Amino acid sequence: MPQTPLSFAAGRIVKHALLAAGHYRRALGRSRFPGVAVLGYHGLRRDDAAAGTMAFENLHLRASTFEAHCRVVRDTCDPISIDDWRAALAGSARLPPRPVLITFDDGYRSVLTIGAPVLKALALPAAVFVCSDLVERRRLLWFDDVAARGGESAVEPWKARDYADWLPACAQHTQEVGLDDPRALLTPAEVRELSLQPGIEIGSHTARHPILAHATAAEQRAEIAESRAALERWTGRPVRAFAYPNGRPRVDYTETTIALLAELGFDIAFTTRPAFATSDEPAFERSRFLVVAEVTAAELAHRLAYAWDR
Repeated sequence: MPQTPLSFAAGRIVKHALLAAGHYRRALGRSRFPGVAVLGYHGLRRDDAAAGTMAFENLHLRASTFEAHCRVVRDTCDPISIDDWRAALAGSARLPPRPVLITFDDGYRSVLTIGAPVLKALALPAAVFVCSDLVERRRLLWFDDVAARGGESAVEPWKARDYADWLPACAQHTQEVGLDDPRALLTPAEVRELSLQPGIEIGSHTARHPILAHATAAEQRAEIAESRAALERWTGRPVRAFAYPNGRPRVDYTETTIALLAELGFDIAFTTRPAFATSDEPAFERSRFLVVAEVTAAELAHRLAYAWDR
């Protein structure tokens, strides 16, 4: 039976009360996850930012919501880094009972200005997957640019276009953007600054955020290799982790993409398949749960405790 607005609101109130009463902390304290709960975030925004002023607003959590999420993760689960996971996969360490990995896609500047201080204060690790070309050229991501001109609905048709058509029409000539714009990406210097925060790993999200399944092998290789080279140049560190743009398994990338990642020396890659990332998953197809702005801290705790299928 579909939820009515009234039942939805009542559910939110009950979940908030359960969180405040410590119910989710106690419930999670008795549980063990079947794998890693990888949380997939995108951007963040200030609490005083006006609603309805940017496209894809649901992908940009308010600062207080993100901080509340982080407190839930710290207080009820076991935050891990990708390096912690690598050690467990190599057999040199064991994963804790409720491992949670925080990730961000795209490379929005708000991850540094809003997210990084929260992560540092709460001693939480994270992985940040960056689109390098738009960072270097100080331009909007192509879908933010298209949505600004034609609305969110104008974006989806472009995801089905061949790379050769999409590149000149969408990715090469997006708007320049100022640092104070909530859609702004990190600068190269800020990518390095973020990489120096203990516990934060920088990963590749391609150069321009294409749908890799619609690109040739050579085009895919260029997108991935160019991104990794730029990120390694800016950070002075090896880039071993990757997140697929859009990320739907075998829809937004192909077996060719997976083979290229292995050939180029990556050791882990993330999809947007909503599930716990279990030990029997392929290394280059790790699952992630997308987290959006409408998810309250209580809702996140409820999903971790009950709603996400074990």
